[in-house]
Amino acid sequence: MTLNKQVIIYLIVFFAAIYQDFPLYNYVGEIGRSPIVLLSPFMLAYILSNKHIIVSKYVEAFIKFLLYCFLISVVFIAVTYIHYETFVILEENIILKTLKMSVYPIVILITYQFFYSYLSNNFHSLNNLFSAVYLTQLFLVAFIALEIYYLGNPKPFFPLFHTLPEKYWRVRLLTPEESWTGTILVIFMFLPVFLIHYLKIKGVWRWLVYFQSAFLFFSYAFVSQSKGFLLLVLISVLPLTLAYLKRNKYLRNIFIVTLIITVAVGGFLGFVLREIIVEQITTSGTFGTRFSSITASLLVFVLCPIGVGWSGFVTYFPQVLEYILESSIVDEFNLQEVRGYLSTTKALSTKTAFFDELMYGGIFFLIFFYQFFIKRYFNLNKIKNIDFYFLKIPLAFTIMAGVIYITYHVKYDVWIFLALTNVFEYKYNSNKNEDSSS
Repeated sequence: MTLNKQVIIYLIVFFAAIYQDFPLYNYVGEIGRSPIVLLSPFMLAYILSNKHIIVSKYVEAFIKFLLYCFLISVVFIAVTYIHYETFVILEENIILKTLKMSVYPIVILITYQFFYSYLSNNFHSLNNLFSAVYLTQLFLVAFIALEIYYLGNPKPFFPLFHTLPEKYWRVRLLTPEESWTGTILVIFMFLPVFLIHYLKIKGVWRWLVYFQSAFLFFSYAFVSQSKGFLLLVLISVLPLTLAYLKRNKYLRNIFIVTLIITVAVGGFLGFVLREIIVEQITTSGTFGTRFSSITASLLVFVLCPIGVGWSGFVTYFPQVLEYILESSIVDEFNLQEVRGYLSTTKALSTKTAFFDELMYGGIFFLIFFYQFFIKRYFNLNKIKNIDFYFLKIPLAFTIMAGVIYITYHVKYDVWIFLALTNVFEYKYNSNKNEDSSS
């Protein structure tokens, strides 16, 4: 375990990425939820300082989709003005709103490319990456232990770290709400395990990582009220973990025992999930918000398959959503939260990355989604080294989380992890090509 300049840089980036309720939000809005926005100029300077800027195939796909979103947004600014003879929708200028919405993917692109470049340039010293990942995991272990302990205390837990200083009765780490924590925890459960296997680290460090990863999983899983997290654990984390154990020749002998334990854990989590759904399906605003907004997103896509851009999203999504709410298909749900979207652009979203982007880019988003996310998973799946399961599991979780229950716009933990998988995939294929040619 070392602590040098590289480790400190990694730690700063990791901490900024997992800190998603930064009080800067109170002054500049949603983009200020993470300190990453303050680091982005320095990240950009580092990227430009490289003599050769290597752009991966995934980044190429991202840039193409970003340019398309700009183009279609300009088109729908014109369409909106022609139709309504104004640039002001829901009391906000759609030109300014489009520019503000474009900041998110630009900062994401800078963050992704920075981490890809920095890790690629320092791949020879991966132990520094492991040190930073391990220390971040250790911080999360200590933080979640304290937060769970303080759940029963009426006083807020570290209110200065959050945009709103009120008491929050669930585990949320350094994020605004519980549903945001899933990707952070799953990434930092499995990434340290991958690194100790990839670097062949043995002894006390290996057992510490195993213990901390298990602690993060079980401590959060048994107190979690996040329906999305529990569902994805059942359909991605547990099945892929079992697949890894079955393929590992050293662990195959205990597969039956592990299967019994996994089924027991899965059964318990499934029971908890069922109880939460039964209790909240007609009373919680979450179900009504997600069902009605996703339905509206699909209808927008059907009406305009090429996408409506960021500007058209502001104009037409609330209109289609209002049509859905007036229909009878959502009468059984609590619609109080989602009705607030009809009068303001603040928090206007389906609350899922996939269905938001589907409206922005239409068919071109589906192409991008395949090239950037699905193809990445398929490429990792082709790697024969079973240790890459510890990248595949959080990758599957984060992809499905973006489809089911979170947005990615300030989830920089996801983008940094995706950049990391990009580097390891490239290095694996490069080494494989060198071996085959020698």
